[in-house]
Amino acid sequence: MKKVTINSIKQGEYFKFKETETSPVWIRGYYERTSRKYECYKYDDVNHERFINGNTEVFIDFEF
Repeated sequence: MKKVTINSIKQGEYFKFKETETSPVWIRGYYERTSRKYECYKYDDVNHERFINGNTEVFIDFEF
Protein backbone atom coordinates (compact mmCIF):
# COMPACT_ATOMS: atom_id res chain seq x y z
CA MET A 1 0.00 0.00 0.00
CA LYS A 2 1.07 3.55 -0.66
CA LYS A 3 0.22 6.53 1.57
CA VAL A 4 -1.01 9.70 -0.23
CA THR A 5 -3.34 12.62 0.42
CA ILE A 6 -6.93 12.51 -0.81
CA ASN A 7 -6.49 15.54 -3.08
CA SER A 8 -3.76 13.77 -5.08
CA ILE A 9 -5.97 10.90 -6.27
CA LYS A 10 -8.53 11.14 -9.06
CA GLN A 11 -12.29 11.02 -8.77
CA GLY A 12 -13.54 7.42 -8.76
CA GLU A 13 -10.36 5.86 -7.35
CA TYR A 14 -10.42 3.33 -4.50
CA PHE A 15 -8.71 3.98 -1.17
CA LYS A 16 -8.65 2.95 2.48
CA PHE A 17 -8.29 5.03 5.62
CA LYS A 18 -6.26 2.37 7.47
CA GLU A 19 -3.48 0.07 6.32
CA THR A 20 -5.24 -3.19 7.21
CA GLU A 21 -6.84 -5.99 5.25
CA THR A 22 -10.20 -5.65 7.02
CA SER A 23 -10.71 -1.90 6.68
CA PRO A 24 -13.50 -0.90 4.27
CA VAL A 25 -12.81 0.29 0.74
CA TRP A 26 -13.89 3.85 -0.11
CA ILE A 27 -14.30 5.67 -3.43
CA ARG A 28 -13.35 9.30 -3.88
CA GLY A 29 -16.21 11.40 -5.20
CA TYR A 30 -16.59 15.01 -6.20
CA TYR A 31 -15.08 18.16 -4.66
CA GLU A 32 -17.60 20.28 -2.75
CA ARG A 33 -16.52 23.89 -3.34
CA THR A 34 -18.66 25.52 -0.64
CA SER A 35 -17.28 23.37 2.18
CA ARG A 36 -13.86 22.84 0.51
CA LYS A 37 -14.00 19.10 1.15
CA TYR A 38 -14.01 15.92 -0.88
CA GLU A 39 -16.99 13.59 -0.91
CA CYS A 40 -16.30 9.89 -0.52
CA TYR A 41 -18.50 6.84 -0.11
CA LYS A 42 -18.07 3.18 0.78
CA TYR A 43 -17.66 0.63 -1.99
CA ASP A 44 -20.25 -1.71 -0.42
CA ASP A 45 -22.77 0.96 0.64
CA VAL A 46 -23.21 3.92 -1.69
CA ASN A 47 -25.52 5.65 0.79
CA HIS A 48 -22.72 5.83 3.39
CA GLU A 49 -21.25 9.19 2.44
CA ARG A 50 -18.58 11.28 4.12
CA PHE A 51 -16.86 14.62 3.45
CA ILE A 52 -13.14 14.90 4.27
CA ASN A 53 -10.41 17.52 4.02
CA GLY A 54 -8.01 17.45 1.09
CA ASN A 55 -4.93 16.87 3.24
CA THR A 56 -6.30 13.67 4.81
CA GLU A 57 -3.87 10.78 4.32
CA VAL A 58 -5.25 7.61 2.73
CA PHE A 59 -3.84 4.35 1.38
CA ILE A 60 -3.97 3.27 -2.28
CA ASP A 61 -2.47 0.49 -4.45
CA PHE A 62 -3.99 -2.52 -2.70
CA GLU A 63 -5.83 -5.65 -3.82
CA PHE A 64 -9.34 -6.55 -2.71
